[in-house]
Amino acid sequence: METERKPLTIISAGQSNIDGRVPIAELPKPISLPLANCHYCSNYTPNHEDGVFQDSIKVSDLSDNRWGFDLVTYYYLTHLAKYDLYVMKCSEGGTSVAPTGEGGHQGHNHWTTEIDKLDSPSNSLLLQFKQIIEACEKNAKQNLDVQAMVWHQGEGDRASFSQEAADNYYQNLKAVFEACRGYVNKPDLPIFCGTVSHNSEQYDPKVEAGLLKIAKEDPNVHVIDMQKGTLLDQFHFDPKSSMYFGKAIYDAMIDKHVIEGPRVDIGEYRVY
Repeated sequence: METERKPLTIISAGQSNIDGRVPIAELPKPISLPLANCHYCSNYTPNHEDGVFQDSIKVSDLSDNRWGFDLVTYYYLTHLAKYDLYVMKCSEGGTSVAPTGEGGHQGHNHWTTEIDKLDSPSNSLLLQFKQIIEACEKNAKQNLDVQAMVWHQGEGDRASFSQEAADNYYQNLKAVFEACRGYVNKPDLPIFCGTVSHNSEQYDPKVEAGLLKIAKEDPNVHVIDMQKGTLLDQFHFDPKSSMYFGKAIYDAMIDKHVIEGPRVDIGEYRVY
């Protein structure tokens, strides 16, 4: 007899590739929307300021009718591993960690922990993320025990935009990860992320080196090798790479003992 599995809660954040840039029309089978068994609260969903989870992920819950690799991970967590999933997410394209890096499309929004360096606290994506998490935890009918974080970012800190941002990416991102872990009171929270494709015009070797240095030092940061990722345009993963990336994170969650469930067949994949 199958015992009932407790719900799985994860947090997700970053810039455009996790914000979602692939059109809904290019969502590969077997994935379809609405995505059931996924309770979802993001900076795009109604009443997220009050911590209201949507009962499923609908097209209207995504960024301009576009999806990212994380949707693939949610699909396999709910439909293959059979988890009742809760996701708290904050994402915005074209955003950097460093205040000197690329700003957002709604003002100058950044992921930096140095909020005093921003024009206003309202420009802090980390504060927005924290407020979503705290509102969800306050509003939830049960304890939300966060088990993992999904993240993709880095293009906004490229040296071609700001040398200072690229030079300091290691320390800046390390501080972001520490802050996010603090929001959920899990200093060792497993974080699953990926590199920027080397095919992207916004790829930066120093940014990649900073991420990989964090992963080398921190046994709970797991980086999927996406250097060969194929693209939709100059910067964003296409449906094939988005599927691969999302599946690889799902398999990595199994391999790192965050979840239990059957693996998906993607062949060899590399985790730093």
